[in-house]
Amino acid sequence: MPTFCLNVVRRLTADEVVAAYGAGPGRLRQLSLAEADSRYPMAQGGTLLRVGRLGDWTFCFEAREAEGFKPGVLARLSERSAVVSLFYADGMTVLERLEEGRLVERFEPGQRSPAQGSGPHTLHEDVRAELRNSTTPSTTEAALRVIARHIGAEIPWATLAGPLATVVLDQAEREPLAPAPHFAAPAADGPAPGLGRSLGGLDLPIDPLQISRRPGRSALPLAGERTGPCR
Repeated sequence: MPTFCLNVVRRLTADEVVAAYGAGPGRLRQLSLAEADSRYPMAQGGTLLRVGRLGDWTFCFEAREAEGFKPGVLARLSERSAVVSLFYADGMTVLERLEEGRLVERFEPGQRSPAQGSGPHTLHEDVRAELRNSTTPSTTEAALRVIARHIGAEIPWATLAGPLATVVLDQAEREPLAPAPHFAAPAADGPAPGLGRSLGGLDLPIDPLQISRRPGRSALPLAGERTGPCR
């Protein structure tokens, strides 16, 4: 999984969440991950949305062609709600928080660049504190731990692999790709071990489909964590 996106949305139903992604009503089906892979083979393309409930929060997880990081999707999800979004692609992690259509914070964990958004930048400070703990192996895991504390729940791999409300967006339903946010002059946030490589400024659009087709990509850090929390 060279690319994934996890969005958690407060007090929206599964139908409301996938509608913000562009899926029409009545299309959700309860499928396990194995059933979803069989019914919607990856070779057919499209975005596989897997949706579940965690108390007041609804999560949507994508591990193919990511859609949930796009500004239009996030704007619709957060219009009447609060959203926390984690996007991973090719060694880069971006964490965003929005409330009622307003960007509260956006940052790349592990970089010294200040968070964007109107604030308060509470997740940014929490991730920095998490990364100061030398037992944290990666910026992505640090971000996932902070999200779990923020929503008061973890997502075990067994939940992601088990029956969830599932739908596939075809190419025509997907949001047009917009330029990625710019993070000026990032630098490694201290000498904590286990952090990912330092990246240059993100000036170019991110095309997850192109990323996923590039050879020699490392596996997603959470791919092997199938017995514990999703991290």
